[in-house]
This record gives sequence, C-alpha cells and structure tokens, in this order.
Amino acid sequence: MTRYFALLKNLEALEAERNRISNEGDILFDCWLAPSKPGGTARTGKAHWQLRSRKAQSAGKKSKYIKASEVGQYEAAIDRGKTLRQLDKKIELLRKRIEQIDAIIASTEIVMPDVGRT
Repeated sequence: MTRYFALLKNLEALEAERNRISNEGDILFDCWLAPSKPGGTARTGKAHWQLRSRKAQSAGKKSKYIKASEVGQYEAAIDRGKTLRQLDKKIELLRKRIEQIDAIIASTEIVMPDVGRT
C-alpha cells in the first residue's frame, strides 16, 4: 500500500513540475535551431539563424528566420517543450499504473482511504 501512495505522491509532484514549466514562458514542440549561411551574392559570411519545425508553426510555415539576439529565448522554449513532452510520458505511465492498481483494488473489494486522490 505504501507503494500505491508513493505513486500518488510522485504523480502529484510531476503534475506540479509540469505546471511550473508551462508557466515559465513560451513552449515549442518539434522544433530546432539551425544556422544557415547566406548564399548567392551575399557579401557577409555571417550565419543567420532559422527556427525549423516538422509541423507548420507560425503563419503556416515550417521555418522562420530569427535574430541572433533571440536564439537564447528560442533555445529555452525548445528545451521547455522537450521537458514537457518527457513529463507527459511519465505522467501517463504513472496514471496507467494507478488505474491498474485501482482495478485490482476494486476487484478484491479492499476499502482504501481516500488520501490524495482527486
């Protein structure tokens, strides 16, 4: 039974962490930053930065040029997206385990105290 309550506490902690991260700022899923060198008759060898995505993001486009000063903000948003995706997977696994335990408890008709369940 203590493992059951530990799973519930772990679930609450992961959900709190998810809420904290989602409130930190912008979140980008399935995106990455790529430097791109200018081609053609460009006179500078400076690399420009592009935000790339597997799915259309802003205005239906999969890539967007960004300023070098904004790279840090976009990197943070991409990291938040990756972290949220990992947390969502962990939360889903925990919920499945808890549902399995609940089903076993219901089938054996054990009376459980209603601690920490919402």
